[in-house]
Amino acid sequence: MDFWTVILVILFAIALALGPIFWVKPSNRDRRLASLRQCAAQKGLAVQIQPLPRALGSGSAAVYFARWQNPSRLQTGWGLELQSMSHELHFAGNWDWHCDRAAPGAAEQALLKLLQHLPGDATAIVCSDIGLGIQWRETSGEEGFNTLYKALLTFTSTIEGAIREPQQHEDSVQKG
Repeated sequence: MDFWTVILVILFAIALALGPIFWVKPSNRDRRLASLRQCAAQKGLAVQIQPLPRALGSGSAAVYFARWQNPSRLQTGWGLELQSMSHELHFAGNWDWHCDRAAPGAAEQALLKLLQHLPGDATAIVCSDIGLGIQWRETSGEEGFNTLYKALLTFTSTIEGAIREPQQHEDSVQKG
């Protein structure tokens, strides 16, 4: 073998050894997202990855949930999604109900206020059995997370109270 062939074989062997190491190494974006999600967990938020609203195309984004204080008798399963255009028939400008399932009327004013306090890259509000969640693309970083966290702290308990079904009281007097 000549000198250059030996050098090429050695470089190829080094590339084969180091390639998988660099492939597994997280990118700066991955480290930033992991840091945001770890901070959320430390503050008591749950994080799930869910599909983006249909109007925004394919892909997914993280939903940060503030858990309910008392999850019994809550009317959940509704959500607001960012739409691709503003329309007067929408709930609020660019925001409309997911699958036409609206929140109870008592929650509408709090939801309108919540929409004004979302980070600019928010894409949905999700009401599930887990809690009240805000889906966002996480592009606004720590500043966006702080805005999202403050909005969840401010509005979750109000919305929780507004979506609670009234407790049915049984008549204690028996009819004879």
